[in-house]
Amino acid sequence: MNSIAQLAVPREIRKSFAFTPQAISVEMPENVARLHCNETPFDLPEALKQQLTAKMASLAWNQYPDFHNTELKALIAQQANVSPENILLGNGSSQLIQQIVSCFSKVFSVAILESPTFTFYHQVCQNERMSYKEWILSPNTGFDLASFPQATEPALVVLTSPNNPTGATLPLAHLQTLLEKHPECVFVIDEAYGDFGGETALSLVQRYANLLVLRTFSKGYGLPSVRFGYAAGNAALIQLVKKYTIPFTVNCFTEVVVSEALTNAEFIKFQQANIQRINNLRDFVYQLLDEVAAPHTFSVQPSSANFLLLRFHDEDLYNNLKLALQANRILVGYPLQNCLRLTIGTEVEMHRVVRLLKKTMAQHKSRAIETNVVCK
Repeated sequence: MNSIAQLAVPREIRKSFAFTPQAISVEMPENVARLHCNETPFDLPEALKQQLTAKMASLAWNQYPDFHNTELKALIAQQANVSPENILLGNGSSQLIQQIVSCFSKVFSVAILESPTFTFYHQVCQNERMSYKEWILSPNTGFDLASFPQATEPALVVLTSPNNPTGATLPLAHLQTLLEKHPECVFVIDEAYGDFGGETALSLVQRYANLLVLRTFSKGYGLPSVRFGYAAGNAALIQLVKKYTIPFTVNCFTEVVVSEALTNAEFIKFQQANIQRINNLRDFVYQLLDEVAAPHTFSVQPSSANFLLLRFHDEDLYNNLKLALQANRILVGYPLQNCLRLTIGTEVEMHRVVRLLKKTMAQHKSRAIETNVVCK
């Protein structure tokens, strides 16, 4: 983890994280803080938006886009260091998830999912009437190969790295072990948060015929509004999944934005700076929270994604913090029982959350002391 001195957080913000119970106040904000959807908090500069708008205006809006998205597919293949035949484009990774599960529910009768994981996987399996087993991830060690479910028949195995909601990553060595041990299974590695950390499995897609890797532009590229993702994998596997493609899933405007994201020097510089800024702030906030965490209050997990997962061991503290966050119009995720998933927002938003957490802890401790005195 980077030291605080190395983190790209303004000095005045770092200083304002200091906490004095007597002096702290958390004012009601005018706007809602969206720290629940794992969005990046920094929108594109206006000048860059104007460049993109001009390019969109030059298109023929009365014509269908290229059915095969030939140029964009070639560009994505170049970025992923594979051939175009190894790439399948989609309307966000969610559409590709639906497509992949729909395809393999006709081939396999069972799936293996992590627990916890992105809940959409459970939903799609249920919709396709595909039963599933769960690989329970350890809160401490994450992906433990010893606990991987027994695969008694060929299965669709869906793994996320970094994992949502824990932020844990699957080591490539672990993945290779699974791929080689279960060649009859098809493995899908969802790297939606891969731009923020962890090893990518893209280098393995041409070595293993049973591997698909999912990537999206909704997280690290900060473009959830354009709805774009892609799958990379063995050509025969891609061709099989492609049979379930809905025509024209990627529109011409999305093509423009994604192409610019990959080739425009200004866009690339902006995106890379944002990822570094978010990662630095994530590590900084993790360190601050870890310093005040305790076995009887809460714990915070290291993360390779753009969010942190807090596990509360004191249910009253958890409930009090939920009320405080709601009162201050701060939206966070609650993916697991007595857990809180905090998207990394702006420095100001993180400052508010940390100070609010510390204030709530101080008030909770004070009430506990008063109750103890009264009982005595």
